[in-house]
Amino acid sequence: MEIRYNGRRYIISSRNAVDLSIQNSFSDNGPTFYNSSHPSNEPLVSGKFIGDIDRGGSCNVPVVSLNIHCTGTHTECEGHINNSDVTIVDVCPIDLIPALLITVEPELTSETDESYHVRWDEELVITKQTIQKKMHQSHNALIIRTIPNDKSKISRNYDKIRAPFFTHQAIDYIASEGVEHLLVDLPSIDKADDEGKLGNHKRFFKYGKTISELLFINDSIS
Repeated sequence: MEIRYNGRRYIISSRNAVDLSIQNSFSDNGPTFYNSSHPSNEPLVSGKFIGDIDRGGSCNVPVVSLNIHCTGTHTECEGHINNSDVTIVDVCPIDLIPALLITVEPELTSETDESYHVRWDEELVITKQTIQKKMHQSHNALIIRTIPNDKSKISRNYDKIRAPFFTHQAIDYIASEGVEHLLVDLPSIDKADDEGKLGNHKRFFKYGKTISELLFINDSIS
């Protein structure tokens, strides 16, 4: 594919594409958040019918239980936090989206004068100052990889290992730079127990269109 963007010409090979998503797994080895169960897959049972060929059924009819927000990579829009009925189809373009990938190291809350809407005590946060140092240019999408970055993120229980989150100033800065699509390797851009306020989500969706969470971005990707 040939693409022209910001006055430059790019040649893209689809064979060299990189998948940043963590698939929802039915083998209980994916990430979990908010005490969520792993995705499950059971055959439909209705009267004498069972939707499983291996158990004598005429065809396979699986019934899938899946918590989209807590067991793998997912993309959400403002309909996640309000009753606007806005869906991903409404706000996410079907063409390619220019994106910048940055790597940031979260810092302790005691080391920053930035803020959040509920109390924090010696937790790890991603600050505006940290992002400013890495964002030398802005694009429609921003992908954020946090360090340390090991493969345990692919199967991590985030109820046992607390994830970093963003300060208000960091989210406001990202939005002010024209980022419409924010992609992170965290389960949420908000603190897990923020009293249900989802303050960062609400701040971003005033200007942005989608947030993708629970990615895994290998260190080999520049």
